[in-house]
Amino acid sequence: MKRSVKAAAAILTAVSMVTGLTACGSSGSASGTLAAQSEPKSDTSQNPASGGSEYTGESYQISLGHICSESHSLHKCCLAFKEEVESKSGGKITVEIHPNSELGGDEAMLESVALGTLTMVVPSANLLSAYVDGFQVLGMPYLFDTPEHAFAAMDGDLGTILNKKLEDGNVGLLNLGYNFNGIRNMTNNKRPIKTPDDLKGLKMRCMSNQVYIKMFEALGANATPMSWSELFTALQQGTVDGEENPASLIYEAKFQEVQKYISTTEHIYDFCGIVINRNFYEGMDEQARKILDDAVQTKLIDEQRSMELDNNDEYLKKLQEEGMELTELTAEERKAFADKVAPMYENWETTYGQDIVDAVEKYRAQ
Repeated sequence: MKRSVKAAAAILTAVSMVTGLTACGSSGSASGTLAAQSEPKSDTSQNPASGGSEYTGESYQISLGHICSESHSLHKCCLAFKEEVESKSGGKITVEIHPNSELGGDEAMLESVALGTLTMVVPSANLLSAYVDGFQVLGMPYLFDTPEHAFAAMDGDLGTILNKKLEDGNVGLLNLGYNFNGIRNMTNNKRPIKTPDDLKGLKMRCMSNQVYIKMFEALGANATPMSWSELFTALQQGTVDGEENPASLIYEAKFQEVQKYISTTEHIYDFCGIVINRNFYEGMDEQARKILDDAVQTKLIDEQRSMELDNNDEYLKKLQEEGMELTELTAEERKAFADKVAPMYENWETTYGQDIVDAVEKYRAQ
């Protein structure tokens, strides 16, 4: 069952009673209620920051959350996004960024955006499957054979179809595009992973996503769904043996302190959605939306993808330097993993729909 906004409200209310959620509740803050964020401000002609800008639209406050550290490519590009939006609007559109899961994990922040207590979030795109069907396909292992093919799919028919499904789902969310969460690799504390047999019996953390669970089951591992916020402690205490993530996230989360082995399985080219509250976005004037859309494309998509790709080898080297044993798989060795999970593609058009399968097939091994 997909999450309704009403159900999300009940969850968020319960969380608020325990934590206070002070970051989201301050009136006058950019992370306040949707009404506070989107209400046009009066007498904007006196805004001293508007010098040099041709912007004549209304004033807006945007709060943006993500789970990454301040040194990660996503946060750096969020800062560039903030600078671009504020500069082009002459300071009349302001952006407040909340990194490091300050406002909760991806799931909690998605609920906040649906409710309007947070304006934007950049979560793993797979998690949008909690709201509408279709996004699960992005978790299919070895879906694309190069990042460039994956980018073309997400910028083409596949991304368009998924965005329309989210819009038609009427869940309070819109997706403005896809940036690159990186190339996902496997880590663990037991042994190097060079063949699928090396995964047998390992307790591997995964997102709460049936596709990830089926992938690990096909590879012989024990899939253990777990939230990102719990993962470091679980690895440290041995609750799980391993996990899978892009090298940049592994390093920035300091998993090298609690994991010994990393293997370049490269099983998923991962994407984050750039998700905004629908009422907020549709309530913006046309001039403001143009500034927002342009900054999303140039800073949160184009620049971020380039940075994440360029950083991949650097982060693998850093993980080695900090004590992890790196197993670099050949294309042939990765094919053994792809062959093992191939049954997941049998009759997959029944699961995801022929339109999605057709959109993917255009960009698979060319």
